[in-house]
Amino acid sequence: MRKSCLLLLTLSLTPPLVLAEDRCTERPECWPEGSAMHSGLVLVQQKKAAEMLLVNKHEALITLAASSSTKEIRADERLLAALKTQQVAWLKYRNEACELVGSLTGAGGTWPSTYATRCELNQTNQRLRRIRSAIRCIKKIPSEKRYFEQNNCLQPLAPLTPK
Repeated sequence: MRKSCLLLLTLSLTPPLVLAEDRCTERPECWPEGSAMHSGLVLVQQKKAAEMLLVNKHEALITLAASSSTKEIRADERLLAALKTQQVAWLKYRNEACELVGSLTGAGGTWPSTYATRCELNQTNQRLRRIRSAIRCIKKIPSEKRYFEQNNCLQPLAPLTPK
């Protein structure tokens, strides 16, 4: 009787322990430092933070570009729409290009995903620098001249554009 109660108690406690272990796989501290999982999860956290900042800065850029209106001239709606759609396209390109980067490593296990995430973080930080630079550049232009001169500040966001 005592053995069966002990066995029942042990089995009843096992699922929470197993579930606790399953949930731990989502956190870097659950993996050995330097492992693909630990490195990848740390990079995912950094990428999420950078992406949130990128969204905020991109919205600020659009707001700033939209504020180039004057009494005589309205903000260029085509430019604003292009900034928005180009950002969506850039994200898609970044993800697909970085997936290729991860796959080309030839690494095994979860390392290709880790390399792809590192690539996404690097690309996101580079895009963030360009957007911040564009914002600084536009802010330096007197408001009455912004409509006519801000496109020079936005050029680095479209690197394939010939100058």
